[in-house]
Amino acid sequence: MSEFTYGNIIRSVDKTKLLEILPTGTPTLKLNEDWIAFFTSEDGEFVASKQLKALSENCPILYFTNLEDHGWGFEIFHRGEVVSNLEVLYELMDEEFDEIMDEYDEVEASILEGYMNQNPDAEAFKLFGLSDEQIKCIEELLAGNLAFGEEEFVAVERFKELLGIEEMSWIRHERIDGRSEIEYV
Repeated sequence: MSEFTYGNIIRSVDKTKLLEILPTGTPTLKLNEDWIAFFTSEDGEFVASKQLKALSENCPILYFTNLEDHGWGFEIFHRGEVVSNLEVLYELMDEEFDEIMDEYDEVEASILEGYMNQNPDAEAFKLFGLSDEQIKCIEELLAGNLAFGEEEFVAVERFKELLGIEEMSWIRHERIDGRSEIEYV
């Protein structure tokens, strides 16, 4: 069984800015002293909730996804815009993009074209109070090999480590029931 993790992450210092405006009943999870995750029923594998643009008017939000052997990615929302994003789809790294495009119908092709419109800007992580050293390490990571390889999941695990969100694992909206550490707004 593959890990399918996805959700929204904010800094703990921004908790009061956001939790007051989240819909009642929104599940939250304290990842650690620095980060809090929240989950919506609209969260999807590589598709963030539409409400994140509006919510990001109050504080920056990181939408993170890790689909284990399928890929991983992130979007940073700030002031209603996506300011940095990355999608790593392992299947696209093994074959030529044009060959894959020929195999899909128009709807699926538009998703794949979105894959090509990425802006993995490491500087955007400054919005989360990361140090210059952390930003430099993220920049190096994003410039390197992000693929699934011999040492499986190295890039995504390193990404989580650099941000300090290692606890963002095996969790998504569909997997919150029965977890004692989940709190509701």
